[in-house]
Amino acid sequence: MNHFLRSKCILFVISFGWVWVMLSPAAGAESSSSTSSPTQSTGGKIESSDVFPSPEVHWRAHAQAEDLFKTWNFDQEPIGGLPTGFSAGSNQKESTGKWSIEADPQAPSTPHVMTQTHPCSQKDCFHVLLSDTGNLKLPDIVVSIREMSSGEGGEAGIVLAAQDHKNFYAVTVNLHTKELSTYRVQNGKPMLIGKGPAIPKPGTWHVLRVQVVNSGHVDFPRLELYLDGWEVPMPEVYAIEGVGGIGVITMSEMVAKFDGLRVIEMVANRTFSKPAAY
Repeated sequence: MNHFLRSKCILFVISFGWVWVMLSPAAGAESSSSTSSPTQSTGGKIESSDVFPSPEVHWRAHAQAEDLFKTWNFDQEPIGGLPTGFSAGSNQKESTGKWSIEADPQAPSTPHVMTQTHPCSQKDCFHVLLSDTGNLKLPDIVVSIREMSSGEGGEAGIVLAAQDHKNFYAVTVNLHTKELSTYRVQNGKPMLIGKGPAIPKPGTWHVLRVQVVNSGHVDFPRLELYLDGWEVPMPEVYAIEGVGGIGVITMSEMVAKFDGLRVIEMVANRTFSKPAAY
C-alpha cells in the first residue's frame, strides 16, 4: 500500500513539472511580444484605414524603420525663407516661383505654412519645391493644400520620382473643375498621362494623397490617388518609371498654401525579420 501511494506521489510531481516547463516559454513569449511590437499613436480620430485623415496623425516605429517616415509641418522654420532641405525651381527659364514660410493661425498644423505666391500666366508653367529625401521607390505622400487664388487652369499638388526641377512626375488637383491630373515632365516639357474626377469636401483645406504601389508586375508600379479621403478613379496610365525625390508643385495661375507634408517609403524588398524556415 505504501509502495502504491509512493508511486502516485512520484507521478504527480513529474506531471506537475512537465506542465510548468511547457507553460513557462509560452508566458515568456507572450510577455516579449507585448513589449517589443511597434506602436502607432494618433492625435485624432482615424476616419479610414486607407488614408491619412488629418495632419494630426503621427507615426512611430522601431529605430530600424525611422528612415522610412518623414514629416514637415514647417512650424519650426523661420518666416520668410525656404524650409531646411528644400530647393525651388521651375520648368520655365525665367522663374522659380516665390516660395516662403508664412504664419497662418488657421492652418491644420499651426502656426506656419509653406506658400507659393507667384502665379504664372502660361498654361504649362510649373513651380516646384523639392525636398532632399533622396531617391524613393514606393513613396506614400500626403499634403494639405489651400487654394488662395487661381484661374480655371490653376492646379496644385505633389511631385514624385523627381530627378530635378525639370524631370519628375506630378499629381495635381484643380478645385474649379474638380479633377485630379497626372503629369510626366521631361526636360521641362509636361505630358498629361491621366485625369480623373475628384470630390473635394467643403472647406478651405484639402488633403491630397499619392501612393505608389506594386502592380501585377513588381517592376511597373502604379498610382493610387485620394482627395479628402476619397479614392479618385483614374484611367490606366503609364507605369511610374524610376525612383526619385518628392515635393510640392503649383501650376499656371495657382497661388496656394501647403501644410503637413509627409512621406512613408513603402519598400517591399526591405526586410524587418529573418526569412522563413521554408
